[in-house]
Amino acid sequence: MKEYLSAPLPFVGQKRMFASEFKKILKQYPDDAVYVDLFGGSGLLSHITKREKPDATVIYNDYDNYCKRLKNIPRTNQLLSDFRQIAAGLPRNKLIPKEVQMKIYGRIEKEEKIWGYVDYITLSSSLLFSMKYKTSLEG
Repeated sequence: MKEYLSAPLPFVGQKRMFASEFKKILKQYPDDAVYVDLFGGSGLLSHITKREKPDATVIYNDYDNYCKRLKNIPRTNQLLSDFRQIAAGLPRNKLIPKEVQMKIYGRIEKEEKIWGYVDYITLSSSLLFSMKYKTSLEG
C-alpha cells in the first residue's frame, strides 16, 4: 500500500502537518483496535492508521463527501484545463477581468447542468486566494 502524507485534493483543515506526529502517537495503541475518524475530511488520518495498523478496523466519517470529489477528479481536471484555455495570456496571480470571469462562470454552469456536480472546493484552490473556498457558483 502506498503511503500518503497529504490528501490528493485540497481540503480546508487538512491534517498533513500533523501526519508524522500522528504516526508516532499511533504506535502506542493496539494493532487490532477499532479506530474512528470522526472528522474524516480527506481521510488522511484514516489512511495513515490503516497503513500503520493493517489489522485495525478504521471507520471514516465522509460527511463532506470527499469520495465523490475523488471520483470526479478527471472531470474536475478537464474543467481546470478549460479554465486555463479561457484565461490563456492573462498574468498569473492577478484579478481575472470581468469578461473572462463570465466565460469561466458559463463553463461552470454548463458543467453543473450536464453532470449535476462540480467540485467547487478544488476549483476554489485554483481561482481564489489562499485558504478561501466556495461550495457553489453563487458563492
